[in-house]
Amino acid sequence: MESAMASPATKEKVLEENRRVHALENRLYLSRHPEQTNFFQRGILEKMMAEVCTTLRPGSKILDLGCGTGYLSLGFLSRGYHVTGLDLSREMIQAFEESIPATLRPQARLVVGDAEEFLSQNQDEYDVVVLSAILHHLFDYESVLRQICVRLSSGKQLLVFFEPLKQEVHSPIKFVLHRALSWLDEKLYRFEMKAKSIPVLDDEYHHSDYQRQFGGIDPNRILEILREEGLEVLKIEKYCARRYGLHAWLANRVLGTQNTFNLFATRP
Repeated sequence: MESAMASPATKEKVLEENRRVHALENRLYLSRHPEQTNFFQRGILEKMMAEVCTTLRPGSKILDLGCGTGYLSLGFLSRGYHVTGLDLSREMIQAFEESIPATLRPQARLVVGDAEEFLSQNQDEYDVVVLSAILHHLFDYESVLRQICVRLSSGKQLLVFFEPLKQEVHSPIKFVLHRALSWLDEKLYRFEMKAKSIPVLDDEYHHSDYQRQFGGIDPNRILEILREEGLEVLKIEKYCARRYGLHAWLANRVLGTQNTFNLFATRP
């Protein structure tokens, strides 16, 4: 396997690899990524979505950039909101479209495309812009974030959800336990994928998760950008995501480690 260092990334290369990898992920994306849907993560998602929705009027418009197969957008649709879902992968959008109940389809608009290009060409106003597990896939996430901030008028909201966190574990004992739990989580996951005949696709990822090579996304940098752009951060939540809910519960409730963050902000 050729290393990422041997083949320097460009914006175009990162985009193309994301198209290719997510075409392979397609409708099995959530099966390959149980860390996004296990009971612990589902509880975090439902709580965050409830907080966002308390301020929304019926029929509010949601833009979900990097919507994937729609696990988050479906929650907004079921609450009666109108959702524009954008994803780079045609296959993911097709899987999302097929999962929308017939009664909710009039509320959904699904678009295949690049986030930067969409933001530069589309002038519609949205009540909430959602970025779910997309920033770490972008070559220049700061530029995209600033584009979004410019589009948010007073009272509009931004939700950043499930982004990898640059983390530090200072306690040697906690670090060992953290690594041991991570090892067990991954071993069980790979056993399950093999039992279900679902390829893990490790060898396909070179530049797709582009920001992970830098350790993930620094939430402090996100805070700086949002404040520079005049947004008020209402909540930032840091926690440890794991493939399985029990392991996530242990990592958070017993070890207190963190590898993921969510953020909720608004334009005053």
